[in-house]
Amino acid sequence: MTDGDWLLPRPAWMATLLTITALYAALLSVATKAWRERTGVALRLDVLPKRATLPLMIGLPLLLIGGPYAFGATGRPAWLIATSLLGAAVSVGFHLAFVRLHRRTA
Repeated sequence: MTDGDWLLPRPAWMATLLTITALYAALLSVATKAWRERTGVALRLDVLPKRATLPLMIGLPLLLIGGPYAFGATGRPAWLIATSLLGAAVSVGFHLAFVRLHRRTA
């Protein structure tokens, strides 16, 4: 996997990383709209404690971008697998905590 013929050039990696991050933001906006239409309540991140939302808003994009960079530097695909799984687990956990909090306040 670390063969030079297999790896993407740096500009292609950057385009891929930016596309993935933009897609993540777009999915959040779609989820926000769907939540508002289904419940009639705006999806508000300010109701969650800052100690949870701030690390998520900063850490998740860094995690999703850091994995491919670590893979490029080390050539070990375990970085991609680990950061993908961790990112998915963090996203699902945050979603479940948010839904539980909104159910309590509704």
